[in-house]
Amino acid sequence: MAIAKKRRIPRPDELRWLALVIMVPMTALGAVALTVPSAKEVISAGPIQHGHASVDCSGCHVASEGTIRQQAQANVKYAIGLRNHPADFGYAEVTSATCLGCHERPNERHPIYRFNEPRFREAAATVEATTCLGCHTEHTAQRTFVEPTFCVACHQDLELKNDPVDVPHVTLIAQEQWGTCMGCHDFHGNHAAKPQITLAAAFEEDAIREYLADGESPWGPEKIYEAKEAP
Repeated sequence: MAIAKKRRIPRPDELRWLALVIMVPMTALGAVALTVPSAKEVISAGPIQHGHASVDCSGCHVASEGTIRQQAQANVKYAIGLRNHPADFGYAEVTSATCLGCHERPNERHPIYRFNEPRFREAAATVEATTCLGCHTEHTAQRTFVEPTFCVACHQDLELKNDPVDVPHVTLIAQEQWGTCMGCHDFHGNHAAKPQITLAAAFEEDAIREYLADGESPWGPEKIYEAKEAP
């Protein structure tokens, strides 16, 4: 009767060498891809929206801390259980702080910090406005992925004492005409064009959808504050 051989458990040092054998070639290829300009189009996750066409990859993707070797070593340690979390390899994660580095301005109508207030907790569960990335994305040729009716999340109880519009806001809300909001109002408040005062002059919802999908701005190109140049 054959006796089954007992499976040998690799020693920790053997696991470390195995991880290095796997990670070193990947690190070398990654380093080449990150430093050769012609490789940017190959490793890009997708197309850039036209408003960012002149921004280089490094404008949003900031180099991670440490050298490539240190980053690789940190990830090897993570892979074999000697580190609690992985390290950013090559470039750090893009966050709201990255976006605000160019787009922060004093006239922001809906700053993301406001949505961290307790009164907006329910609204933030519907529209993830506590981060720029909750509405905006990149590498999809799309300006934002929200519906133009998202104003319903916060403004169901809106009342204006001196309503300037020919059809009062309270009437539009009662009729649930949420698709008309962005027909007059620029969400971030940075387009120089003034809001319309008649419903007939409001932009059609299809025009707003086209804009949100990376089309031309119905408010025109003029901005109150231009975005800062990427570093």
